[in-house]
Amino acid sequence: MNLDAFKRKLARLPMATPASVLALPDPTAERTADRPEDEARRARIAQLRAMIGQVAGRSRAALKDRVVALDTPKHARLHRGVVELPGVLETTALGPLHRRSIILEPHHAHGMVPIVGSLAVSGATIAGLALDDGLATVDPRRFLYLDTETTGLAGGTGTLPFLVGMAYFEDESLVIEQLLLRKPGEEKPILARLAERIASASAIVTYNGKSFDWPLLRTRAVLNRVPLAAPAAHLDLLHCARRVLGPRLSQLGESVRLVSVEAQVLGMHRQGDIDGAEIPERFWNFVRGADASELVPVLEHNALDLVALAAILVVLAERWDAVLPSHAPEDRLAIARTALRFGDRGRAYDWARAASDAGGSDALTCEALKLAATVQRRNSDAASAVDLLEQALRVAAADQRAKLHLELSKLLEHRMRDLSGALTSAILARGAESEEANQKRIARIEKKRSKRAA
Repeated sequence: MNLDAFKRKLARLPMATPASVLALPDPTAERTADRPEDEARRARIAQLRAMIGQVAGRSRAALKDRVVALDTPKHARLHRGVVELPGVLETTALGPLHRRSIILEPHHAHGMVPIVGSLAVSGATIAGLALDDGLATVDPRRFLYLDTETTGLAGGTGTLPFLVGMAYFEDESLVIEQLLLRKPGEEKPILARLAERIASASAIVTYNGKSFDWPLLRTRAVLNRVPLAAPAAHLDLLHCARRVLGPRLSQLGESVRLVSVEAQVLGMHRQGDIDGAEIPERFWNFVRGADASELVPVLEHNALDLVALAAILVVLAERWDAVLPSHAPEDRLAIARTALRFGDRGRAYDWARAASDAGGSDALTCEALKLAATVQRRNSDAASAVDLLEQALRVAAADQRAKLHLELSKLLEHRMRDLSGALTSAILARGAESEEANQKRIARIEKKRSKRAA
């Protein structure tokens, strides 16, 4: 029976007055002898008071136990695992800064790729991969690898970069520096430290950073009135990976997401990695009072992303610099296309021929030979271009042949002056251009043949 029940039972007892219930003397009444019924009532009241005291005592004890439970067992469950955030809390002129540092030794490999190889990548290679001549003079030893974890992907003013991950080489060791926002309102020291690192870097290296990370950081710097100068250069490896690795990954049913590149190209398979969709919720749980164990997986995820950037740069540069037996035909052809866009015809031709000789599919071999022919045509070597197109026709699928014949017809008519061959190819090129254009081409070649015959 609880305290409230005893009180209700007490209220139902037949009592003359409150004074009699409490056994208080009435100063206006004459003192009379105790009656038997009064003695019984007082005994019953004393018994009830004792019972009420027992119930109240048990209630106070239960309340005490409940307070202890909130402060120990439940608290312990909430703070399972790690209690303190990894890293140190520094005092800066702009406020507290939580920073975590990790140093990876020179022999460290991400999957099968030693990351120290990124220090040997030349500026010329980087410029070609990025299709940006402005990167030709960058120094990879002073690269700042940059990746953020945010409260969302919208990228507007309401999105917070709560974890700014940076990595840079000191000698041949990679230093990972992570700046963590413990709660909204403490961004200034993070942005100021980032500005210092960017100022000393030859370039920042990101993965989709041109579209997301850098615009977001710049916006937060403006809102917090922290000076953040643009980097000397910006290498976004997503665009390079899409050009070089995208075709092969697409055939495997994969995208150029960083984890896909890791698994399919670097030989790196993450174990127990957090799903990116969980990251914003984990940060807000931490802000609301959850333990640091909520954020430890996020810190590890971010650190792996940073290391992956250096490793991806290594494999991209390796494919640009030399053709190795291990390089897939798709990667060779992708480099040839990239080199042609960059204006490096020598590399484009060599890598296209390497792709055509790699034993890939007929469709890929045909495309590689066609690209090599394009290079030779631009080099004014029409005979070589014709030979390459004829080789391509021998392996071409039905839907590839018309376009090849169109290219061949143009070369034979305008460069080789082979009007008979040009006419044959023009007729077989139907479908590669409009019917009107094709008829004009055929008529023009026939007219030239007639003049030559006359």
